[in-house]
Amino acid sequence: MSLFESGDSTGEMSLASLLDGESQKGLGTHLTFEDLLRRIVAGGWPELLGADEDFARDWLADYLRHVVEVDIAEMGHRRNPGNLRRLLESLAHGVGQPVKLNDLAKDVGGEGRPIAYETLTGYLGALTRLWLTDDSAAWRPHMRSRARLRTAPVRYFVDPSIGPAALNIGSAELKADPQALGLHFEALAIRDLRIYAQLHRGRVDSWRDENGNEVDAVLTARDNKWAAFEIKLNPRDVDAGAASLLKFASNVDTDRHHEPACLGVITSTGAGGRRPDGVHVIPIGCFGP
Repeated sequence: MSLFESGDSTGEMSLASLLDGESQKGLGTHLTFEDLLRRIVAGGWPELLGADEDFARDWLADYLRHVVEVDIAEMGHRRNPGNLRRLLESLAHGVGQPVKLNDLAKDVGGEGRPIAYETLTGYLGALTRLWLTDDSAAWRPHMRSRARLRTAPVRYFVDPSIGPAALNIGSAELKADPQALGLHFEALAIRDLRIYAQLHRGRVDSWRDENGNEVDAVLTARDNKWAAFEIKLNPRDVDAGAASLLKFASNVDTDRHHEPACLGVITSTGAGGRRPDGVHVIPIGCFGP
């Protein structure tokens, strides 16, 4: 469930209206920092609506234990529970990042050698079929820049709670590690964006080039509409996110892709609206379909 579906977002800033090029306003201050942490840790599982954090963490730990010990074996895979747990931990550490298969294989192998490529891809395929992972493929637009595009997928779980659960951490640990919190907040925002995009037959990809330029999410929908979003936990970073989006959009060959329907920075709180430079600020607590 998205934050809108769980009642944590007002939905004042509608993705449908943004894709139609309309200016949107909203206020996301009702969602406190502590509320946001709980929504990351407990996720959007219907069974956990209204649950306290301890119950949610126990429920998620049991769920992942069942995946490791039962579900993957029932799919016909020879399983090594230790390897599977290390894979989930490695994916959790790499949330929101283009982690390569070679690096995953080293992490999963632990003290020994990297696990075999076939074993790793089998595990990853199983996690995808179980709807645990939902990576962002690389968007490959026609660009005016000659920089080569990176093609590695950006790693995400289908729900932001799976990452903290795999690492056995909660709100306190996230609060103590702002960098990690930013990545798990990004996973929350990507989950909601994917859910809303489904209503427009859309998909959400990522974009990165060899010079280190990147955009967190590029949404492509029907009728040749596309939009790009940066995700910034701290509202003070909105300016940097907007600058990245404007630089990116200026290099897209709009003769082939048309102008973007929306450029937006999704953030944690504050007032939302369209800036003078045309970029929307979108607090997660007022984002909706």
